[in-house]
Amino acid sequence: MGAGPAGSMTARTAAERGLEVLLLERELEVGVPDKCGEYLPSLEEMRRLVPEAVGLEGLFDPPSRCIVNSTKYVKFVFPNDHEVAVPFRGVVVERKLFDKHLANEAARAGAKIATLTKVVDLLEDMKGVRVRDVDGERDIHARIIVAADGAYSLVARRAGLPVSRDPLDYGVGYQYEMVNVDHDPEYVDMFLGEDIAPGTYAWIIPKGDDVANVGTGVRVPYMKPGMGIRDYQRNFVEGNRLSSEKLRRAVPTAVKAGCIPVGGAMERTCVENVLAVGDAAGHTIPTVGGGVPPALICGRIAGEAIARHLNEGEALARFDGTWRSQMGKVLENSLRMRRMSDVAFKNKRVIDIVTRRGWLTEEMVMKFVLCDMDAKMRLMEKTLGLMRRV
Repeated sequence: MGAGPAGSMTARTAAERGLEVLLLERELEVGVPDKCGEYLPSLEEMRRLVPEAVGLEGLFDPPSRCIVNSTKYVKFVFPNDHEVAVPFRGVVVERKLFDKHLANEAARAGAKIATLTKVVDLLEDMKGVRVRDVDGERDIHARIIVAADGAYSLVARRAGLPVSRDPLDYGVGYQYEMVNVDHDPEYVDMFLGEDIAPGTYAWIIPKGDDVANVGTGVRVPYMKPGMGIRDYQRNFVEGNRLSSEKLRRAVPTAVKAGCIPVGGAMERTCVENVLAVGDAAGHTIPTVGGGVPPALICGRIAGEAIARHLNEGEALARFDGTWRSQMGKVLENSLRMRRMSDVAFKNKRVIDIVTRRGWLTEEMVMKFVLCDMDAKMRLMEKTLGLMRRV
């Protein structure tokens, strides 16, 4: 349930294999409201990022009508005026259109979709869910239940899956869509530092012409007392010297907010006949909070695993091993790097030290982007671990 990328991809894949599928969506319309920076790596970059994943060609090909811009670089901006730009191609999509496209494809494959239908509980025997729709509450029975209901998943928690309760494992994002943004459309900018976006980063993601998504992420334990997410967003848009020139004439036209799991994938994502996928399973890239690429990959794996279970009797729990073989390494490496960044980008003093050590080079930043834990990164990880304890 949940008609985001993970739920829709799971539903489509299972329906294509002859299963009867019901996709539940709590909102009135799929894709609305969207809570996303809307930036996706290109197919060629996904091949570098997750070389073990199969069939990427069929996943990372958004229809042209969903794409509003193509980018060539990602630039990291640090509070000590140090900047590093790396070549990394991506596309910026209109998530409202993209999510609707994915749900439409699920429906074309045979899945039924029930909008304005909210799951309120898992049935005691875990053979269905209780939902609330325009007609009130009712029970829906199913042989397999997919928890694709986002961060801190209700269904996953009710099923007894190990959903994290640690606030460090969740980021909160607050974003404006803005016009009159003076920004190079080929660059995605990421701003780091405790005064800008404690525990995560702020961003400018160009949507073409003078339109951009401008947002701030935080993790609550890193926030200063008395500060809220909207305060950090306001400071980034209105008072930050690193971004103010690009945003001096910018005007918000939409506000988006959401919670992002950044604590890595759950230890297990399947119990009895309940399977978790996407944000509900922690299938996000912890360094950047990117959830759509893992959702598409793991969603397809989930649909295949369900079909093999119901059609051929294969254990549903094999889902865990399959997604880990294709996505596990990059998610694990990304979590290690997020923990490294917790130290390296904690404040300007530490960033100065990291810069003097020569760690903020294009080569090292590229390894960070691609979640490549080679010998140099492992040495850096060890050193930062010692700094953490000082």
